[in-house]
Amino acid sequence: MRMPAAARRGYAKRAIATLLALAVAMALTPGVASADAPSAPVASAYLARLTHVPAGVRAKVVDGYVRMWLSVPARDTLVVLDYRGVPYLRFARAGVAVNERSEMYFLNATPVAQAPPPGLQRSPRWVQVSGRHSYEWHDARLSALTTVALSPGQSYVGRWRIPVVLGGRLTSVSGGVWHAADPSIVWFWAIFAVCACTLAGWRVRSSRLDQRLARLLALPALGGIALASLSLELHGRPNVPVSQYVELAVILAFVAWALVRVSTTRPGYLTHFAIAFLAFWKGIELIESLLRGFVLLALPATITRVATVLCLGFGAALALIAFRLADEPLVGGSRQSRSADEPEEQDQLQRAAMGR
Repeated sequence: MRMPAAARRGYAKRAIATLLALAVAMALTPGVASADAPSAPVASAYLARLTHVPAGVRAKVVDGYVRMWLSVPARDTLVVLDYRGVPYLRFARAGVAVNERSEMYFLNATPVAQAPPPGLQRSPRWVQVSGRHSYEWHDARLSALTTVALSPGQSYVGRWRIPVVLGGRLTSVSGGVWHAADPSIVWFWAIFAVCACTLAGWRVRSSRLDQRLARLLALPALGGIALASLSLELHGRPNVPVSQYVELAVILAFVAWALVRVSTTRPGYLTHFAIAFLAFWKGIELIESLLRGFVLLALPATITRVATVLCLGFGAALALIAFRLADEPLVGGSRQSRSADEPEEQDQLQRAAMGR
C-alpha cells in the first residue's frame, strides 16, 4: 500500500529535523582531548608565534599555543630538554626517541599518568617512538603564559623558550604569546538579521515568494559552505592529510552540483534541506571563530567569520523556507500552493465548470 503524499512529507520533515538536531549536538559535543591528540580548536584568545628556530630545523606551533612540532634533517642530531633541563626527545638518523626518565614523559602520557615518581635517574633511557624525523608533543612552556593577568588593551603577553641541543651546541626554539580581544557581537547580529528578514517573508505565505526566497537563500549558503570547507579542510595540524583533500573535493562537487541545480531548475524541498543541513553543520563547526580573537584555520579571520555568518544565517533561514515548501501539495510534478493574497479566479472557474 502506497503511503499518502502528506504522510511522506511528514516523515521527510521529521527526518530532516532530526538530522539538523544531530548536527547541532555532534558539533557542540567537545572532542576527547589527550596529551597526544587534543581536540582541534577553530579559534583561540591566545596565539604563540615563533621568533627563533635553529638553522635547518623546521618548527610549527599547533592549535594556537598547545603543542610544538619539529622537523629535523636526518643528518643532524637534536635533543629537546624538558622543564628541568633533562633530555626529553632525541631526533637522530634512526628517527625520534623519547626519554622514559624525563618528567615530561609522564606528564604527556595518555591517559595522563600520576605525578612523575621522585628520584628519576639522570641517565636517559631512550625508547624509539617514530622512524620519521618529525614529531609533535604537548609543551606547557607555550601555554603557561595564558594564565598571566593582562592589563586592559594588552596584546603581547610574554616570551617562551624551549632549550634544545643541536650538534652538541645549546640553543633554543623560542617565541612569544599574544592575546586578542573577542570579536564584535555585530557578527551575530548579521545572522539574526538574515533570519528576521526571512521570517517576515515566511509570514506572507506566498508560494512564489517562498520559491524566490529559497533560491536567494541557497546561493549565499552554498558560498558559505565552500568558504567554510576551504578554511577547515586546508588547515593542517601541522600538515594536511589526504583524507581532508578528499572530503574537500566531495563537498565542492556537491556545491557545484547544487549551484547548477538552483540556478537553472526549480529544485524540490529536499535539495534545499540538503543545502541548509550542510550549511548549518559547517556554521556550527566554525562558530568558535565568532567568539575568539585569533582564528587558527587556513583562510584569514575575516573570510572565515563571513563564511560562518553565511552558513549559520542563510542555512537556518533556508531550513525554515524548506519546511514550508515541504507542505505544498504536489500538482503536475511541481509543488504549488495558493498564497493568501492571490485572487480566487481559478476557484471561480472550477466552480463554473462543475455547474455545467
